[in-house]
Amino acid sequence: MNTSLALVAAKALPALSGSSLTYNPEKNVYLTLGYTSAAGNTYYKAIRLSDRLAVYYHIGEGYAHTFLNGITLFAWNGQKANIIAQKFWGGCNWRCFNERTAKEESIIMLKDFLAGQAKAMGSVIADSQLLAFSRNMIEETQQKLLR
Repeated sequence: MNTSLALVAAKALPALSGSSLTYNPEKNVYLTLGYTSAAGNTYYKAIRLSDRLAVYYHIGEGYAHTFLNGITLFAWNGQKANIIAQKFWGGCNWRCFNERTAKEESIIMLKDFLAGQAKAMGSVIADSQLLAFSRNMIEETQQKLLR
């Protein structure tokens, strides 16, 4: 794990620092320590970071499938991470985890957040521009941070 990134994660995400956070280089993702429910399902978060965003995938592993239970997007404000978008699935709306689908959902969530911010500022930005910018921002969280 990159030392600088480890320090940033420890400061910016203190609840996830220390032994409860591991890095999976094969998937280029940080994983939180999971917990197992009475039903035998294991739940954890998979986290991807860039210099501006953190994407948390809330994941559950059952006996037959891995599920995407939700996505939370955080933005850095220079001091700490703030939630900018959140979406959860559950009950009859469960989703099997698929990396591509999770990425596309994240892109749409970020685009919707930015569209709301643009509207609040009185700016009109084409949906296609917001989508392209959001795709680039989410893809930055998926790049390996080699220094």
